[in-house]
Amino acid sequence: MNAVLVPAIRRRRVGLLGWSLGLLALVALVAVSYPAVRGNAELDRTFAQMSPAVRSLLGLGAGAALTSPAGYLNSQFFANLLPVMLLIFGIGGGAWAIAGDEAAGMLELLLANPVSRPHVAVARFTAVAVMICGLAVVTLAALLAAREPAGLGQVTPMHLTAAVAATAAMALVYSALAFAVGAGGGARATALATAGGAAVVGFVLEGLGQAVAALRPLRDLMPWHWLLAADPLVHGASWRALGLPLAVTVVLCAAGTVAFVRRDLR
Repeated sequence: MNAVLVPAIRRRRVGLLGWSLGLLALVALVAVSYPAVRGNAELDRTFAQMSPAVRSLLGLGAGAALTSPAGYLNSQFFANLLPVMLLIFGIGGGAWAIAGDEAAGMLELLLANPVSRPHVAVARFTAVAVMICGLAVVTLAALLAAREPAGLGQVTPMHLTAAVAATAAMALVYSALAFAVGAGGGARATALATAGGAAVVGFVLEGLGQAVAALRPLRDLMPWHWLLAADPLVHGASWRALGLPLAVTVVLCAAGTVAFVRRDLR
C-alpha cells in the first residue's frame, strides 16, 4: 500500500504545509481574542436571548455561556471554523483521490503498474484520511500550547483531544462521500458538489431542526448533529461523536471501492 499511499501524500505536501500554517494562525487568532471577551456578562446576556436554533449552530448548549472557555471555543472554533477548514480540505482531497487523476489522464498510468484497483482505491482514500488526521494533530498541538497563556485552562487536554478528533471524524464522512461519488464514476466536479451540498444541507438542518419538529428525524442522521449535539469539548469522547462517523466513513469508502472495481475508466 505504501507504494500508492506515500506518493499521494507527497504530491500534496506543499498544500498540506500551507493548510497547517493556516490552522496554526487560526488557532493563534482565536486564542489571543479570548481575553477580550472573558467575563463579559453583557455579551453572555445577549447570546442567551438568541433562539435555540442559533445557539445550536454556535455549539452552545442550554445554559452554556459564550464567555466561558468551552463556550468560547465551541462558538468561535469547533462549531464553525475548524469544521469548515477540514471539510474544504477533505472534500477536495476525496474528490481528487480517484476522479481527479482520472480526469487528468494519470490514473491509467498508475493502474498499468502491478497494483489492483482495490489496493489503489483504499490507499488513495487512506492518504486523504492521513492528511486530515495530520491537520487535526497540528491543530491540537497548537490548542494545547495556547491553552494556558490564553486563559483556556478550564478545558482539559482530554476534552480538547476529543473535540478535535470528533471534528476530524465528521470531516472524514463528507470526504468519504466525495471519494465514493468520484470513484463510482462521477466527475470531480460532481463529487465536490455532492459532498459539499450534503455538508451544507446537514448544517442547515442542524439549525432548522431546533425549530421545526418534522425535521428532527432528518437532523439525527446528519454528521453535523452527531458532532454538535455530543459536544465533545464539554462531555468528552463518545460513540456518537467518534464511532458513528468513523463507521459511516468505512461504509462509504467500501462502497466507492466496490464501484471503482466494477466500472470502466473514462
